[in-house]
Amino acid sequence: MERGTLQPVRLGYAEGDRVGYDPPRTPVVLVGCVTSVLMLVIAATARLPNYHTAPAFLVPIVWAAYLLRRKLYLHPFHYPLFCSAMLLHNLGAYGCYQRSYFGFSFDHYVHFWFGVVGTLALRRALGHSFGMVGPWQLALMTLLFVMGAGAIHEIMEYCSFLLLGEKGGMLKPSTSDFFDTQKDLSNNLLGALAGLIAWTVYRFLAEPKAIRVDEQRTIGSD
Repeated sequence: MERGTLQPVRLGYAEGDRVGYDPPRTPVVLVGCVTSVLMLVIAATARLPNYHTAPAFLVPIVWAAYLLRRKLYLHPFHYPLFCSAMLLHNLGAYGCYQRSYFGFSFDHYVHFWFGVVGTLALRRALGHSFGMVGPWQLALMTLLFVMGAGAIHEIMEYCSFLLLGEKGGMLKPSTSDFFDTQKDLSNNLLGALAGLIAWTVYRFLAEPKAIRVDEQRTIGSD
């Protein structure tokens, strides 16, 4: 190699690197098992009857995230966060959605936390899949995806009301806030922004060198 030739040097973790990613399985499996058991316990002790069958839908989602962990480049820490969001939602079995805590509706906490967790996991996945895209473009993509998912969830709530009525559906017009949908999406937005801020702080403080993957240096030989 000629003296003075510039060559790309890999300094470590690359967002676009798709080779060799295999998160540790044992802790993740343990989290999935504990979450599944807790969901069954909540279903068995639920005060609201429509939550008795919730594990039939929620447990497969928990394990689907586990099975897709490699394709999604799911960080081992993100999986417990995802499970915590699922369990938080499942606490609605005890009537929590009809209550407020510290001045805020329980529903607001759930939507905010899903926004945070979804943003952290999705930002990492998009960074791996579209490593050539700039940081602010990835942040915008993540924000739009999370808000789109939140909007789809609100549509699903409305469809469940149309199909099953207020008693069996997810939407409760007679007891919910008139601006429930707007508030839910607003909390999704706040959670997504909080997640992006947390991601940025982590990347620049905890991994200051890892984000400089293709830094150039002069390689010389005598």
